[in-house]
This record gives sequence, C-alpha cells and structure tokens, in this order.
Amino acid sequence: MSSVPSPSLTPSATPASAGRPFARAVVVTIGILLVMDVVGALISLSAGLSPTFLDALGPQARLSAPIPMMIAQVILAFAVSRPRRSVAVPAAVLLMIAGILAFLSGFSDGGYAADLTAAQRVLQVALVSGHLVMGVFAGLRLVKLLRS
Repeated sequence: MSSVPSPSLTPSATPASAGRPFARAVVVTIGILLVMDVVGALISLSAGLSPTFLDALGPQARLSAPIPMMIAQVILAFAVSRPRRSVAVPAAVLLMIAGILAFLSGFSDGGYAADLTAAQRVLQVALVSGHLVMGVFAGLRLVKLLRS
C-alpha cells in the first residue's frame, strides 16, 4: 500500500472560491430585481403612473429602477462574481452602496409619498427590500474576499 495520500474529492477553499455562494446570491438577486423592474414598469404603464414604458424605467420611476441603474447592477454582478479580488472587491463595495442608495432615494425623490394602490406599494417595498438584500449579499461577499 502506498503512503501517498489520495487527493480529496472536494476542493479546498481557496482565495478564488472565497465567498462564491454570496457572489451567486448577488447574481440571482439582481436577476430577480431585473424581472421585478420590468414587471413594475409594466404595472406603472398600465396604471397610468407613467406615459411610456421608457418613462416607467426612467428617473421618475416609482415601481422600478432606472435603466442606467439596472445596467450598472448587471455589470457589477458580473464583476462581483469574478475570482480576481481586484475586480470583485470594488464591485462588492459599489453594490453595497447601490443597495443603500436604492432605499434612501425614495425619501429624496418622493417615491415613498407617491399615491399608489396597496398592491403597487407592496411591489415598491419588495423592490426596495430586494435592493437592500442584494447590498447585504454584496457585503458578505466583500467580507469573505477581504478575509481570504
């Protein structure tokens, strides 16, 4: 019998794999948020809150994030899931900030004071909560990256 140890069937945690479950959680959460944004824009359009679909996805959107924010989140989701810390760390920081800003923006732009139905308000709260959850996952990914 050989004294050479057999390789483990499960890979060990390396810096490249640090926080990968959190990176996947960020990507999934952003995917869900994108679907919610499109649904929110359609609801906004059908309820007369916005005159056009693009307005429903613009800076005055009440039930969705603006298009530039959605594009930035997709790019940052890709970056935060990369194994290179020099790419993933800044992306995680920016996503944490985006999650907080999504919550705070409703106070400054009047989004939380808008006249919405109960169902529309539930969607708005779910969307903002989703952004906060995404920020938490990005923060957890950041902690794992910094500890590895």
